[in-house]
Amino acid sequence: MIPRRLAGSVELLRSNAPYRRYAAARLSSTLGTTVAPLGLAFAVIAGGGGAGALSGVLLAELLAFLAVTPVAGVLADRLPRKRIIIAAQVANACLQTVAAVLVATGTATVAALAGLGVIAGATAACFQPAMKSVLAALVAPEALVEANALIQIGGNLVAIGGPALAGLVIAVGGAHWVLAWDAFTYAVAAVVFRTLRLPPADRARRRPRFWTDLTEGWTAFTGRRWLWVLTMLSMVTSACWAALTVLGPIYSVRYLDGAISWGLINSSIGIGLITGSVTALLLRPARVGVVVCAAAIPEGLLLVSLAAGAPLPVIAVAAGATGAAGTIQLVTWMSFLQRTIPDVQLSRILATTAALGTLLTPVSYALAGPLSELAGVRPVLWGCAALALSGAAVAACVRDVRHATPGSGPAPAPSPRPVPLD
Repeated sequence: MIPRRLAGSVELLRSNAPYRRYAAARLSSTLGTTVAPLGLAFAVIAGGGGAGALSGVLLAELLAFLAVTPVAGVLADRLPRKRIIIAAQVANACLQTVAAVLVATGTATVAALAGLGVIAGATAACFQPAMKSVLAALVAPEALVEANALIQIGGNLVAIGGPALAGLVIAVGGAHWVLAWDAFTYAVAAVVFRTLRLPPADRARRRPRFWTDLTEGWTAFTGRRWLWVLTMLSMVTSACWAALTVLGPIYSVRYLDGAISWGLINSSIGIGLITGSVTALLLRPARVGVVVCAAAIPEGLLLVSLAAGAPLPVIAVAAGATGAAGTIQLVTWMSFLQRTIPDVQLSRILATTAALGTLLTPVSYALAGPLSELAGVRPVLWGCAALALSGAAVAACVRDVRHATPGSGPAPAPSPRPVPLD
């Protein structure tokens, strides 16, 4: 079984040229986006800002992403997705070029970087649903797991090594070089996406009003109980993870060996990401909803190990399991949505799950620090652990979630006239 699935992955890369180009473009974009946060952080510092200013810049980008995502999903179901992807990549290349020039010339201000962040959040919102929807048109439904897992493997490898290399570049040459690199990778991705030939889409040429499309997408989302229940679970676990990213360094300083311990925990997560990517390549779970619920358990146990003051090796193991489970869940969930949701609704569904899944993240960022000062770091971590584990348990109790399988969704709705995506 395992050799056959590995052979299938090799065959997918060998025989499917459109997928190779798509994966190459995704990898090029990831090569920049994984190092950009570090460059942005030092750019804010160079502009005279501190932790509060950096939080403000990141929050501005996230809020713009959340605000634009529902609209972007409708656009990606109405307009040629390839054009949306290319436009977003070109816009991001221009934004990062401007940021690099501002930092290099010493004229970057926190306000300017926040403004660029708002535009970047909006372009990311436009890019994500279109980009994820396109993959379903490039590979056969039974190959979606391999396609997503291979992309995830490449992305995780870059995510592990990229920040360390970016730190070296910043130390030697300055943050503007990292931002310039990000701009270059966006430009390369746009060029590669431009060469991608997509099959025609089953989409009517005449579309209803924009508002009708928006409400139709919401109805399609709420009409699938397993979908909105698991999205609510994602909202909870994402908020808990956001709190961990804020409190983790503080915890490491107070109860462990500071940055060294936090670095070890993050390295364990990275190892788990790679392990989970490879494992996802081989798995074909029959109960997708159960997998998504189970993937929240390691995160809850990681929070428990921190809150309980477990030894560092125990925390590291829990962190590795969290990384592995998160990647398996991501590949399984995305492949399931791409296979189950009709193409005419896919971008709106993906946009809705993305927006709602991260809706509480800015709230968590804002409240984690003050709550830890009021009640203590460990009590807040206990609360997050309880939320993650109870959320998984409640979701698993829903029958539609337990019975969500790759064959349980409706077939794509036919459309009278195909519209080319190119």
